[in-house]
Amino acid sequence: MERKTDIIVLNSHGVGQYAYADRMPEWGETMRVTRWHIDQDGGKGTNISVALGRLGMNVAYIGKVGNDPWGDLGEKWMQDAGVDTTFLYRTDEVATGTALILLGPQGENAIIDGDSSSEKLTGEEVKNAIDARAEAAMFVTGFEIPEHLSLFGARYAKKLGMTTFLNPSPLPEQPLATLDFVDYLILNEVEARALLDGAADDAAPEDTVRALKNRYGCPNVILTLGAEGSVVLDEAGDSWSVPAPKPEKVINTAGAGDGYLAALAYQLFRGTPLREATRWASSYAALTVTIHGTIPAYRPLEEVEEFIRLHR
Repeated sequence: MERKTDIIVLNSHGVGQYAYADRMPEWGETMRVTRWHIDQDGGKGTNISVALGRLGMNVAYIGKVGNDPWGDLGEKWMQDAGVDTTFLYRTDEVATGTALILLGPQGENAIIDGDSSSEKLTGEEVKNAIDARAEAAMFVTGFEIPEHLSLFGARYAKKLGMTTFLNPSPLPEQPLATLDFVDYLILNEVEARALLDGAADDAAPEDTVRALKNRYGCPNVILTLGAEGSVVLDEAGDSWSVPAPKPEKVINTAGAGDGYLAALAYQLFRGTPLREATRWASSYAALTVTIHGTIPAYRPLEEVEEFIRLHR
């Protein structure tokens, strides 16, 4: 008997190209970087799907890629993690997207995201895929696909009774209306400032999450702060800070946010209270930054639990 789907992920697959730089270039500058290479980095949809699959969840991925080697890599990475790729649509209309990730001397990163091959994904394809896995309890999406598709998917999944998660990254091209169909809005400081039209520039994180909730209507808002942890506002209006474990060496922060989101969804699926789930997700994200690469950093449950025990 086929195991039912636990969670659906609707977001983009692309392949990451990495390079190391001492600083960010300026406009008009030609700057030398080092160690430019292709790595196991699949974009947010692939990353989250793989992370959830390795934690033991039954994941169904929705997206569109080209009939090319980059698309083949995404399909292989997800299938190796146990992800259902039935709705990884393939087409000759597009080439699978790529991104350039610049890594700084302290492990910080900046990502230049190319065109998403999911530009050719249609609303009908999204709806058909969700209907086919309508037994799922959760739905995760973000804006590496056209945002109207992401929002349509989240709204439709919520209508079917799923718990919905949204990471509004990259930043939306158009202003967003109410997001009351999103149960968990998860974003970083840059995204928060943009969604509040710069009003949060000097605001305390606790004020920022409340402003986001008031403006967009999401029951739960989680503001990630990198090495400083996160700030959480729940549906009851309670707010708290979550510290981040401090690993001895930070190697690569790319993909940590995707890992946090996956870890949070995993714990909430298990019925873990939000306060405890956010602490666990913060520890999971801290583990990912100690490992080179993105997809290799998403470790199975027993390794995560051992890391948490050692850094408790």
